Amino acid sequence: MNSKENLMFWQMVSVEQKKLTRRKILWIELAVVAAAAVFIPLVIYMASQSDSSNVVITTDGPVDDMFTWPSALNLGIGLASGGGLGGLLIVILIGTLTAQEYGWRTMQLWLSNGISRPVLLLAKFAIVLLPALLFVLAPFVTGALTTAVFTQNLQGSLPFAEVDWWQAALSVLRTAYTLLPYAALTFLLAVASRSTVAAVGGGLAFTLLIEGVLMQLLGLVGGTWAKVGQYLPAGLSNSLAALNRVSAEAGSSLVTPAGGVGAETAVIGIALYTLLFVGLAVLAFRRQDLTG
Repeated sequence: MNSKENLMFWQMVSVEQKKLTRRKILWIELAVVAAAAVFIPLVIYMASQSDSSNVVITTDGPVDDMFTWPSALNLGIGLASGGGLGGLLIVILIGTLTAQEYGWRTMQLWLSNGISRPVLLLAKFAIVLLPALLFVLAPFVTGALTTAVFTQNLQGSLPFAEVDWWQAALSVLRTAYTLLPYAALTFLLAVASRSTVAAVGGGLAFTLLIEGVLMQLLGLVGGTWAKVGQYLPAGLSNSLAALNRVSAEAGSSLVTPAGGVGAETAVIGIALYTLLFVGLAVLAFRRQDLTG
């Protein structure tokens, strides 16, 4: 892009961000994921403290780790991953926002004002970074505040020294990054179909059914085919998520997780998926007839 297009791009990004923050769907979804980060540890805590409870809680470590610091700080981060609730919410958000632009004819309006098609579409996708980050930060903060109460009640103080805040911040960024392929795929479907139903439905079908079933089938086949599943968006997201940690006593986060690809491979793979889907969306948009 030349200097004029660069200026238009950043102006469009500013406009799109303001539009995004005014949309109710963003705040509703943030409330949903934040509430989930409060509800889950609350239920586990109440179940563990009830003498008459028949609830069986399965965990690899002490039950208290699920609702006390520092281990409990991982809950909100994991909840918002690409393969979790965050992936579903980003699909619904991007599919709805992008496809509705066609019905409202805002695409045609911007193009008639001299904005080029690639600049317009790239600016619309650039704002995905904001909700991706918010979808991780919201449950992390609300989950941290909720489990802080439980930790204070059970331990008498908050173990700030046991929390590696730098690694926690990196974990938030890693998790937000895993949302990008799902946002990009939904963005492509929205542009290609111009339909909210097709975009959201297609994105959810890929996330919940196609990708999940395909990874399981490849795992059952084993051998080289099982390794192929590691290079799907979910496999790459799981590899990055395995590096997340918040405890200062945990091991190095640079070690390749067992059964997954390396961190560099996962980062590059997610970037390639995102660029591929966005690139195809731009190509489809350039060929669309928007005069009708």
